[in-house]
Amino acid sequence: MKFRILSLKILSVLLLFTSCSKEEEDFISQNCETDCTEIIGKIMTDNGTVPIADVELTVKWDNIPYLGSGTIRNKAITRTDSEGNFNLKFYIRDDEIEAGGFRIEYELNENEYLSSHLNRITIFQIARDTTININYNIPKKAFLNLSLLNLDDIQSGDDLATDFSYERPDGFDQSVDGQVISWSNESEQNNLIEVAGNVPVELRIRRRINGVSTSEIETLFLEAGTTSDYTIDFNN
Repeated sequence: MKFRILSLKILSVLLLFTSCSKEEEDFISQNCETDCTEIIGKIMTDNGTVPIADVELTVKWDNIPYLGSGTIRNKAITRTDSEGNFNLKFYIRDDEIEAGGFRIEYELNENEYLSSHLNRITIFQIARDTTININYNIPKKAFLNLSLLNLDDIQSGDDLATDFSYERPDGFDQSVDGQVISWSNESEQNNLIEVAGNVPVELRIRRRINGVSTSEIETLFLEAGTTSDYTIDFNN
């Protein structure tokens, strides 16, 4: 399947290949009593309306630079309750203040939910003796059977692209906000695309033909777990 997804996934994959790194367990820090950092929030789906229960969450610190070496330290672990609530408490060590960064990694059924490649939540502005609230939405997954017509008519300087976007609910971060895919005359005619289910999906179709650019927008709604057909003609 020859298409290009323009996202940060390539960079994320490269980060997996860091060399000479080590991983440490520091779960004792989650029993801290003073100067604790606490992260509370919810893990939800369906535009922030439905809780996701029993999701495993792990706070990690690492000081691994881009394609470098360093340490990954597991700080605290928990699971969401039946209402999607979670609470993570841990102590930030001196070296963790001076360098590196914190994130929450989560595990869930990737056949059911639409998430980023690394399943992680980046934590910003973290400090000792503070409480951080993070509400996180993970859309359920649906599929679009996308048929592309007249791709052979795409010439040098022409362009065909699809931009799928999913509005994030107020007060939430979100696992994925969409994806942009560029197509060429070498792309497959039939493509199965993963999109967000149970929420409106805004599909923007961009064309450039003989130097003239056009754009059209359509809103789709796919039930989670289902597959729908959609056709795009490069010439129309």
